[in-house]
Amino acid sequence: AMPSPARSLTLALVAVSTSALQLQPLVLPSSSRNVARTAGVDMGRKGRPKMPGGAGMGMMPGGQMGQGPKGPPEDGSSLFYLYCRAERKDLWYPVSVMKGDGSSQGLIGAWLNSPFAKQVFKDRLDEGMARSIFESERQLADMAVRTHPNLQKFKTRLGWGYKIVNQEIAAKEATGEMEKMKVVPVFKDMVKPGLLDDLRKKIGV
Repeated sequence: AMPSPARSLTLALVAVSTSALQLQPLVLPSSSRNVARTAGVDMGRKGRPKMPGGAGMGMMPGGQMGQGPKGPPEDGSSLFYLYCRAERKDLWYPVSVMKGDGSSQGLIGAWLNSPFAKQVFKDRLDEGMARSIFESERQLADMAVRTHPNLQKFKTRLGWGYKIVNQEIAAKEATGEMEKMKVVPVFKDMVKPGLLDDLRKKIGV
């Protein structure tokens, strides 16, 4: 029997979603001298983050950093906010924010709207974010303690999480179709070894 169009589309999206998330650091203008500076992280090819060069990358006004997301982007894109936490598991500190590309948008759309296998797409999102965060954990920890000096003594044992903000999620939250999205914790054991990781182990790199 031929698979239904909906099933074919979902299977295709699953195949696409196995690749790493491609995110770009968000550049926001600094109109005040009182700026909490946090370098953005470019989650590039194979999910390996690269610290961007140049001034202004990932800079966020202090009030916005302290209060978190203000609202979804008007252009329909998605923002990925990165957070850390220390002793209190319910207290998250904003660290950085990235803008998703078309591939990450497709994965988010599949998670929100697929008639089945929603958890598969959500797991891919979590895994992609976990891989990107933990491959750049040292740099992110540096950003966190620069922005939040009270975290200095927890620098080597911070917990990490992320939150997605976009118009579709906001609309579903407003209608009660989904619960208000909270920060999603990510852990090292979410990162599954890929083909490149296996090759590195074999050659001892």
